[in-house]
Amino acid sequence: MTGRLAAVRRDLEALGSGTPVRAAYEVGKRSGAHGLTLRLLARTAKPSLLEVIQAFRPVRTVPAAAAARTLEDARRIVEEGHRAFGLRVPVTEPDDWNKIGDSGKRWPGDRYWWQIDIRTDRRIGDVKWTWEIGRHRDLVVLARAAFLEPDGRWRDELAQRLRWWFRSSPAERGIHWYSNLEIALRAISWMQIYALCSEQLPADVLENMSMSVSLSRRHLLVDFPYTVSSMRNNHLLGDALGLLAIMRFTGGRAGNRLSLIAEKSFARQLGRHMRADGSMIEDSVCYHRFVMEMLTVKHLLGDHSEATTTALRGSAQHLARLGALEGEVPQWGDWDEGRVLASSGNALDLAGSTALALVLTGEPAGASWHDNYDEVTWYAPDSNPVGAPGLLAEPATASISVVSSGGMTRVSVGEWNVWFKAGTGPSHQHADLTHVSARVGDQWVLVDPGTGTYNGELEIRNAFRTSRAHNGLRILGEEMFLPHRAFRWLSSGTVQSGTPVKTPDTVLVWALHDAFSRLGEGMRVARAVLVTRDGLTIVDWRESDQSAELTVPLPPSAETGAGTLRVGVRDLAVHGLDDARHTRGSDDPFGGSYSRTYGRWEPALWLEKTIAGPGPSTWGVCMANADQPEVRTTDGQVSIGGTVLSLAFREGGASLTVTQDGTTRLYTAGETV
Repeated sequence: MTGRLAAVRRDLEALGSGTPVRAAYEVGKRSGAHGLTLRLLARTAKPSLLEVIQAFRPVRTVPAAAAARTLEDARRIVEEGHRAFGLRVPVTEPDDWNKIGDSGKRWPGDRYWWQIDIRTDRRIGDVKWTWEIGRHRDLVVLARAAFLEPDGRWRDELAQRLRWWFRSSPAERGIHWYSNLEIALRAISWMQIYALCSEQLPADVLENMSMSVSLSRRHLLVDFPYTVSSMRNNHLLGDALGLLAIMRFTGGRAGNRLSLIAEKSFARQLGRHMRADGSMIEDSVCYHRFVMEMLTVKHLLGDHSEATTTALRGSAQHLARLGALEGEVPQWGDWDEGRVLASSGNALDLAGSTALALVLTGEPAGASWHDNYDEVTWYAPDSNPVGAPGLLAEPATASISVVSSGGMTRVSVGEWNVWFKAGTGPSHQHADLTHVSARVGDQWVLVDPGTGTYNGELEIRNAFRTSRAHNGLRILGEEMFLPHRAFRWLSSGTVQSGTPVKTPDTVLVWALHDAFSRLGEGMRVARAVLVTRDGLTIVDWRESDQSAELTVPLPPSAETGAGTLRVGVRDLAVHGLDDARHTRGSDDPFGGSYSRTYGRWEPALWLEKTIAGPGPSTWGVCMANADQPEVRTTDGQVSIGGTVLSLAFREGGASLTVTQDGTTRLYTAGETV
């Protein structure tokens, strides 16, 4: 009983002011009162008259490359299955919509959604696999194929899948009615399907769609007070957007009471959600894209207000600053391929959504964007292609650059791209303060190991999101944040960043954090990252010389030996990690793994070591054919080639002394000197 009471207490701490509403909602579900309300509303629902939203229907010829990509994807959907986290899930009968990936299990389709267990250890599987195909983005692809080839097989395939869907998910029954956000996203997909090929779909399919849209609107309305009071994150934005989209889809007036409530709720959450530099409270690159796509849909539905336009453009500029238009960026925070828009491209790609948001808010569209990005092809067909995009979208040509946005700093020196994470947020974050990701050319060297799972074993969930899976120090072996259940944390930390130091040959970035202050005084940690054309060196300071643990996750291809590191076809040299323990594919405890997308992982090497004794510690990676930097630590000073660093913790912050080329400068973080 004591353990159960402690768990309840931790839940109350994590929920905070939302506790009363959440409790009332759960009581209503368990008592049957909530279900009774939904059942009564479902019985009185009538089909809605649906409208074509012209923004989702191309008015120009689709470029040949994009058309070919769409038709090939449609073929694979029909012949191999619907996409879910790198797998293809065949849908050949109604109950296939309830499949749990390739596990062979299915959610019950005849039970009311509130009677289905998706949370406890008794659940039959991970619901995200089922919800992923239930968002119907692949049905949008089939609708696009039908638009491109009206006489092809796509219309019949689309109609059959929709019939199976309506049969497998009657009003308020089955797993697909469980989440308000999933209902909202599915309605947005139907809106696109209707705009693309409503004239081709049989009458029975259109009638069932119109009834399901009406039921979805009623469901979202009943649950909206709960969303507003206790889901102040992307769920509130998504649920409000779903209501607004359904109102437009059914010809509702923009000024009616329902629209005003949804608009006001969206606006309030957007104000809480966005930061001045375009980053968000979602401390996750995946969820940043997810919300950016919500803003895109709102824009396409006619909201060109200053608030929405500023948020949409700012969110795209944030990703562009971090390099999303130039290649892969680190997969920090939770990643589950979350999308609102449909694309036949790589589900892990951020560039298409980023380019679309820039185009919709005034950035000239590069000619290649219309060919290469389905998002631009299908959602911005009116934009005029030009020879090259604007300066913002062009890859950096400078051999040395440093750009900061949303607590993440990107450093580019020669072939090296390095990301230093010195920020956090309250939603979907991992315990990754001061984590360093690095890529040389197209090859990842230092990685964020990904997400693993949300709804699988808690041990695996925490193995990927806690700080052991990231390369920041763990003081006394403790985690930066204390995890609670699958998404919450019982502790947090603040970060203070210093001004980057740039010379013609190097870039130095640095920060400190107090995530371990719960352990007592003198528990702050500072880190500096020095990047040169040859590689990078990392220096860590512990305020009171406490012992610490360090994990350095590497990509799956990595192999090490005798001071060398081989990743892909790259040969590199490592220093400061000779005595590290090697962990690969461990089950007890779980570790040494890499997860490129949700629900899947593979063995990968983690280098783990204990750091003890006074003074700063150092480690790093450099080109194998380059001279390794001479790294020396003397009386608290660290010499890295021609750079000498000395850090002092002070009340409210820290000061860093940097000597380069005979010149000494003092930099501060937090405090004023």
